[in-house]
Amino acid sequence: MLRHLIARLTILFTFALTMTGAMAPAMAASDMASDWVDEDFASLRLISAQTRTATSDTLRLGLEFELQPDWKIYWRSAGDAGFPPQLDWTGSENVGDAEILWPAPHRFSIFGLETFGYKNHIILPIDVAVPNPDQPVSIALDVDYLVCSDICIPAVASFNLDIPANDASTGTSSTSVASNHAHEIEKFVSRVPLTGTGLPISVSHISSSQTADQTILHLGIRGLSSAGVNIDDILAESDRRIGFSAPVAAQAPANDDHDLQYFDLAVFGLEDGQNLNDLPLTITVIAGPLSVEQDLLVGSENVQSASNSTGSPSARADINIWLIGLFALLGGLILNVMPCVLPVLSIKVMSVINVREQDIGKVRLGFLASAAGIVTSFWLIAAVLIAIKLTGGSIGWGIQFQQPLFLTVMTIILALFALNMWGQFEIGGPDQLGNAANDAITKQETSGRYLSSHFLTGMFATLLATPCSAPFLGTAVGFALAGDTLDIFWIFTLLGVGLALPYLAIAIQPRVAHILPKPGRWMNVVKAVLGLALIGTAAWLLGILSVQIGMTGAIFVGIGLLIGGVFVWARKRASSLRPRFAFTAFAVLGFLVALFAPGFSQPIAPMAGNTKTGPLQWQSFAPETIGSLVANGKTVLVDVTAEWCVTCQVNKKLVLETAEVSEVLQSDNIVLMQADWTRPNQQISDYLASYGRFGIPFNAVFGPNAPDGILLSELLSTDAVLTALRDANTSSDLAKNAQ
Repeated sequence: MLRHLIARLTILFTFALTMTGAMAPAMAASDMASDWVDEDFASLRLISAQTRTATSDTLRLGLEFELQPDWKIYWRSAGDAGFPPQLDWTGSENVGDAEILWPAPHRFSIFGLETFGYKNHIILPIDVAVPNPDQPVSIALDVDYLVCSDICIPAVASFNLDIPANDASTGTSSTSVASNHAHEIEKFVSRVPLTGTGLPISVSHISSSQTADQTILHLGIRGLSSAGVNIDDILAESDRRIGFSAPVAAQAPANDDHDLQYFDLAVFGLEDGQNLNDLPLTITVIAGPLSVEQDLLVGSENVQSASNSTGSPSARADINIWLIGLFALLGGLILNVMPCVLPVLSIKVMSVINVREQDIGKVRLGFLASAAGIVTSFWLIAAVLIAIKLTGGSIGWGIQFQQPLFLTVMTIILALFALNMWGQFEIGGPDQLGNAANDAITKQETSGRYLSSHFLTGMFATLLATPCSAPFLGTAVGFALAGDTLDIFWIFTLLGVGLALPYLAIAIQPRVAHILPKPGRWMNVVKAVLGLALIGTAAWLLGILSVQIGMTGAIFVGIGLLIGGVFVWARKRASSLRPRFAFTAFAVLGFLVALFAPGFSQPIAPMAGNTKTGPLQWQSFAPETIGSLVANGKTVLVDVTAEWCVTCQVNKKLVLETAEVSEVLQSDNIVLMQADWTRPNQQISDYLASYGRFGIPFNAVFGPNAPDGILLSELLSTDAVLTALRDANTSSDLAKNAQ
C-alpha cells in the first residue's frame, strides 16, 4: 500500500511541477502561436520566433507537429512513397517567398520500401520574406500533408497568425522581439544540414560503377575522424525517378588518403542504357548530430569497394563496438557476485561439490541447460526492446542532465535504492516474482523434467539480475539501446554469455565449483559498499543540480532527502503500527520536499568572471560593457553558443580552438565574451534579435574600427575570423599576429 501511495503521489506532484515549469517561459515573452489543429493521428500549429516584424526583411516561423505513436510525416524527398507537407499562403498579407528549412530526416524501411521523414515531435522551420518590414504581417496558411502508419491519411490544416509591426513613433515595443518559441524553433534549425564551403565533413569523391545487374554509387567522405563522428545515413536525391539504398562501408583503395572514408549506395530504378555519369545529385550526409548537404556531379572514376561489405551499419570496422561488447561480457560476469544473483548460483554450486563421479555428466547437462536459460532470457529481453523500437517507441537512455526535474527524480531514486541496499525497507515486487519462478522450477524438478528445471533456473537468475544491472551495465546497455537491431542483439547476447560464464565453466569442469564464493556475511559488506556508491552518485547529481537551480535549491533537495532517509530509518525500528504510520508520512513528506524544491528555486545567475573552455578564457556575457571596452581600445569577440548547437561545437573545435586562431585570441588586447543559450534566456534572445538574428551560431567582432560589430557567418573559417579581428582593430601588434 505504501509503495502504491508513494508512486501515485510522485506522479501527481511530478505532473504539477511539470505544468508549473511549462508556464514559466510563457510569462517571459509573448506567445506568438496559432491554435492547435487536432486530429486523431496528429496535432499541429504555426508558431513564430518573433513577436513583431522588427527591421528584418525575413520572418522565421515554425510548423510544429505532435504526432501520435507510430505515425510519421515526410521529408522534402519522401522516398519510395509519400509526399512532404505543401504550403499555400493564399490570403496572406505582406508575405513573400517562403522556404522550409528541412531538419535531417530518419530513414524508414518496410517491405523493401525506403522512405524518409519524421516521427513524434518535429518543428519545420520556415523563413518567410517580408516585403515591407515596417508593416504588420497577416498569415493565412493552408497545409496539405500526408501522415502514415499502417495506413496513410492525407490531411489539411489551416492557420491564421498576425505579427504586428514596430511602434511607428518609437521603433520599439514593450514586448521582446524574440517570442518564447524562438529557442525551441532554433533547436530544430540546428538539425538542418550545413551547406556552403568550409564544411566540417564533406563528400570529396563521388563516382559510380556498373555490373551486369547492379549500379553502385561510390562516395568518399572527408573529415569524419577530425569531427569525431560516424556515418548514420547518406541520402541521395535526383531529378530522375531512381532510388538509393542505405550506405554500406567500403574498403578504401590502396595508398589512399587516410582521412577519407568510403561508402557504397546501391542504385535502383535506372532504365536500360542509363548510368549515373555526370548526373547532378544532392547528397545529404548524416553523422550523429552533424549533417551536411552538397550539390555534386557524379564522376566516372571507379572506386574499389569491399566485396564482402554488409548492409548493416554495425559492419563498420569500429573498435568501439568491440570495447562495448567487452564491457557487456564483463558486466554480465560481475552480476554473478551481486547479492541478488549469487544465491541462485551458490545453491547450484552446493549441489555439485559433493556429487558422485558417475553423476558428472548429468551435472554438466544441468549447467548447460541453465546457461541456455540465461542466454534465452536475454534474447527475449532484446526481442521486446527491438519490437518497441521498431514500433516507434523510445527506449534510449538519453540522460537529460540539463533538466532539473530529471536530476531531482534521479537523485531521489538513488537515495531510495541506497536505503534499500542498507536494509531500511524492502521492495516486494522482485521477491514475489522470485517466489513464483522458484515454484515453477520446483514443479518441473519434481515431475522429472530435469533439464527444463535447470533451464528455468537460468531464466530465474536473469530475472533476479535485472534490478542489479543498472549500476554496472549502463554503458553497454545504453550503447545497445541507442543503436540498431543488430547492436541490441549483439550486446544482450554478450550480457547473457557473461552471466552464464560460471555455469559454462562448471559444465566444462565441475570441480570449478569449489573455488566459487559462497553466501555469507561478506554479502552484507557488498550491500553497504553499493549503498555508499549510490549515495555518492546522488551527491554528484546534486552538484550538477546546483548549477541548474542554484546552491540554495540543491541544499533544500538534500535536506528533503535527509529528512526522508531519517524517517525511513526510524520506521524500520518502530515496533507498533501508529509510529510506523507517522514515520512513513514524514518520510514521504521529506521526499516530496526534495521533489518540489527545484520548482521554487531560481536558475543560478551568471557569475562575473572567466570561464575556460579549451585553451580560451571567456568572460560572462555582458553586452552593456562592449561599448566601454571598445572605447578603451579593446577588440571584443562575442560568441553565442549552446550545448545542443552542433555547428557551435564544430566552430570551436575546427576554428576558434585551433593553435593558429587561439594564439591570436589570447592576445592582451582581445576580450572574449560568451553567451550560453543552452537553456532559454530572454536577454540572449533579445540580443540576437537586435541584429536580426533568431538563431545560433552567432559570432561578432567589435573594435575601434568596427564599434557596431562585424557579423561573421554561421560556419566560421580561420581566414574569416582573423580578417575580422584585423579589420576591427587598429593595433599593429594584433594585425601582425593575425597575418
